[in-house]
Amino acid sequence: MAQNLVDAVRAAGVIGAGGAGFPTHVKVSASVDTVIANGAECDPLLQSDQRLMEIHASEIVQGVVLAMEATGASRGILALKDEYGAAISAFRRAVAEQQRAADLSLLLMESRYPAGDEFVLVYEATGRLVPETGLPLQVGCLVQNVQTLYNIARASRGEPVTHRLLTIAGAVARPATLWAPVGTALGDVLDWAGGIQPPRWSQRSADDYAVVVGGPMMGWVAVDLAESVAKTTTGLLVLPRDNAVVRYMTRTSASWVRRGISTCDQCRDCTDLCPRYLLGHELEPHEVMRAINYGLDRPADKVTAAVLCCECRLCEAYACPLELSPMAYYVGIKKELREQGWINDVHKKVELEPHLMREYRLVPTHRLTARLGLKEWEEQVCPLDERDYRPGRVSIALDQHIGAPARPAVSGGQQVAVGDLIAEIPDKALGANVHASIAGRVSRVTESAIEILA
Repeated sequence: MAQNLVDAVRAAGVIGAGGAGFPTHVKVSASVDTVIANGAECDPLLQSDQRLMEIHASEIVQGVVLAMEATGASRGILALKDEYGAAISAFRRAVAEQQRAADLSLLLMESRYPAGDEFVLVYEATGRLVPETGLPLQVGCLVQNVQTLYNIARASRGEPVTHRLLTIAGAVARPATLWAPVGTALGDVLDWAGGIQPPRWSQRSADDYAVVVGGPMMGWVAVDLAESVAKTTTGLLVLPRDNAVVRYMTRTSASWVRRGISTCDQCRDCTDLCPRYLLGHELEPHEVMRAINYGLDRPADKVTAAVLCCECRLCEAYACPLELSPMAYYVGIKKELREQGWINDVHKKVELEPHLMREYRLVPTHRLTARLGLKEWEEQVCPLDERDYRPGRVSIALDQHIGAPARPAVSGGQQVAVGDLIAEIPDKALGANVHASIAGRVSRVTESAIEILA
């Protein structure tokens, strides 16, 4: 039974839908005692996980049970925010229908950022602390995003991943949460939501807005609306170009460093609010700012601790009163370490203790939303739209996941149907299969993508 599910998940091309994109068949091959469904939905404004839980709770719970059976887990925990009333009710009904209902429980979390971070979630759900640069598997936990679990349930029925549920929010005519075929151009998805629409009272035009792919904390600004939806695309947010989110995301690394050198006053707020530091990891952002800004001799492990950073952006977007970014330093350091071939044999601490003040330093999402200048859209509802949207063209990337890019299994001119395998995992490599998201003719095959015309 366990191997059957692993094979089905592998064949279906299921990857982590929360953003990381790790091939799921590898994770469900592990042995753990606890499976955690991650419905905490970290980023403000995103609602795709919430809507999926409201409408498809039964499939998500089925995915949890299947993952428990595959991994040998004795319990499953459904973690979501306590403000998701409709989703909570749907989960309770779905759990009651399961034969393993006694092994399933709900964890209702306060809306704090980053509640959906794996390390944070494991601690909140089990009290266990994931080691530095470790994985939840090391402490007996498998964490899967709720959309991943939904895809696991579908994979068990032989249904591959062809669509992505994502939120379209901000300054759009019809805010919505809808299913987009993988490979759809971002511009097409925005059109389905009625396009960019500034508020009536605003003096801005559509050109004064940018499109953020993903959430306001973990996303990035789209350079071209011809870019494609991936299996990991959580949302599209249309925000003013002068909004703090857009300003932060488009600021260059060199600019962040210049600001840091000229302005950092070593207040250590970045460290005091760092989620990893609060879990006991030896990551102190203010120390790397001190070492680089002032050229001071610091222990090397203060700098290489960059590998502990989860890049949640809390330091730059919320903690720092001067709009500085320790994370930008860490991203640069990690890049240099990779280029040098540095091997981490330092940051492996296992014996951890959460900071005594941790519970008093957790950041409420509503305060983060205000700091980001997003209060205007905080109460915006993006209802689930399950219409069958069909673009005339898709360009499906072959590297949407962690690991090696998929290897094309089709050629130009070939006719394909929705769900047909078009690219597969290379031999003896970590990767994920890719399937056609629309029916049509393969118009182009490159090293990076497969284009299909309806």
